[in-house]
Amino acid sequence: MQKNIFVITVIVISIIVLSGVVILWMNNEKSRGQPIGNTAEQNAPNIETEVATDPRFPEIKGKLMSGFPEIPVYPGATLIASAKTNRANEQDTGYRAKWETQDAVVKVMKWYQEELPKSGWVYETPNDPNASGEQVAQIKKSDLEGFLEAEREEKGTEIVVEVRITK
Repeated sequence: MQKNIFVITVIVISIIVLSGVVILWMNNEKSRGQPIGNTAEQNAPNIETEVATDPRFPEIKGKLMSGFPEIPVYPGATLIASAKTNRANEQDTGYRAKWETQDAVVKVMKWYQEELPKSGWVYETPNDPNASGEQVAQIKKSDLEGFLEAEREEKGTEIVVEVRITK
């Protein structure tokens, strides 16, 4: 009988100690900001994109994606990234790219208004071609159509080109 009481006491003490260890571990994980358990967010890749509208779309930083259409590039602009507008395992539906420059939005858009037609692109003038914060122009060429956007940001002007394959 005394042996059974001793075994039960050891089991109860072990459960109490183990519970304490689990509670301490959980509090430690919470204080470090780590999720506890196996959550969907924990298993999802943490992908930061520059220009892709979906993290599952292929993106390349610092160069143009293979297949990106020929389009004049604003002089002195730095290419940040380019991407497809579809998942890697799907047929190509279009492309997107982002450049940065220190020049003003109006200057950038005037340059594109002059240069795009020389390369066979149709450039539709934005509603307010004198807007200094942001301008968006529709662009078209054969089986491609999309937009060109220049927007003033803290670090300069972002130039985004997005084209869709229409055929």
